[in-house]
Amino acid sequence: MLSVTAPLWVGLLIGIGFGIVASLWGIGNPETIIRAARLVDRLLLGCFLLVTAVGAVVLYGLYALGVSMHFSPKPTYLYGVVAGGILFGIGIAVSGYLPGTALVALGEGRRDSLAAIPGGLLGAAAWTALYSTPFGHWLVSAGNLGDLVAGGNIHQVAPGRMLAIAAVYAVLALSVLYFLPRYRGSKHCCLRDIGGTSLDDHDREMARDTAEYLYEGALPAPRHALLRRLSRDRVTEPGFLMRTTAIAAVLVAMLAVLSLFLRQQFGQSTTYSWLVGQLFMPNFAYSREVAATIGWEPLSDLGVLIGAFLSAYFLSRRFTAFRPVTPPSWRNRFGPTPGKRAAAVFGGSFLTLFGARMAGGCTSGHTLSGGVQLSVSAWVFTASLVVAMVITAHYVYRDARWQVAAVARTSESAPR
Repeated sequence: MLSVTAPLWVGLLIGIGFGIVASLWGIGNPETIIRAARLVDRLLLGCFLLVTAVGAVVLYGLYALGVSMHFSPKPTYLYGVVAGGILFGIGIAVSGYLPGTALVALGEGRRDSLAAIPGGLLGAAAWTALYSTPFGHWLVSAGNLGDLVAGGNIHQVAPGRMLAIAAVYAVLALSVLYFLPRYRGSKHCCLRDIGGTSLDDHDREMARDTAEYLYEGALPAPRHALLRRLSRDRVTEPGFLMRTTAIAAVLVAMLAVLSLFLRQQFGQSTTYSWLVGQLFMPNFAYSREVAATIGWEPLSDLGVLIGAFLSAYFLSRRFTAFRPVTPPSWRNRFGPTPGKRAAAVFGGSFLTLFGARMAGGCTSGHTLSGGVQLSVSAWVFTASLVVAMVITAHYVYRDARWQVAAVARTSESAPR
């Protein structure tokens, strides 16, 4: 079989590629995550399906052709994965940040990401401490079903069988995307209307509002004609954002497969635990385990930061230069107070990283990389976080408006 093990520095390039695509994808903006949690805009949820569907077929197709992969699905210890997913979902609904998107946001110059990073580090430290207790050991050992993928244990399944399962999964996932309406109250679907020719006034208004929050507080529009294709005006064109996001999702799938071929799966929360272990808690058991198994994660996370900056500053022009920009959903509910928003981001990021390390990975390591491998633990983790984030968002944001324009009219009024 064709086999490659790339040096660690290649992770920096993988991270830069992911950072560029993720920034164009819009997931560095916390409002994107919050709207997904509120089920206002389902494009992000749909793109996770698209990433795993395309990635699984490519991954197991290459594997069936004799290309060796560094498979590494997370172990399925049910109690820890479910509990971690629930905490993760609660955290992202409040903060709007995943472990990796906090780095993307930092590269884009988003001020509240400065609270997300220390909150995440403290969450990783809390898990490092809990891991050394009997309860911590129980969480990662009880109900452990091993390295399961859809076809069985990853070390025993036949490549042809996994390709067949991947093909069935892709058909099911793409069918869901074909019939899934993108916006709340919309009749038009993510894939069926990707051309944008049949969009109605509701969808056009939602697209305009999407452009408003993506570019709020950003740099002036570029003068160069090529860069203007990614500017605010182009984003409001029917179907443009769906097409570009679908392309970004396919590129993310390719990067996930490339990572598994070159050395290891792509993941981002491990770096937080590694930093905690190196700087503050070197003698804890979990810190020693992370130090012994760490791969290119610190370099790939640095690459994400660099790639997001390059994308936001030179391509999309969404760089906000650390201006005080608060997500519309948050400020329509709680007001624009920076301190309140920073506290929520810190606390939410604490829960997110605490849950991620409890479950053994985050949306990058579980949902994306694990989903591409058709990992059972990835499905359990993702289902847990989706349920938790939707319920949390319902109670946190209630019936507050999400539109940017609503803030312009009521920015000085009391929160609802």
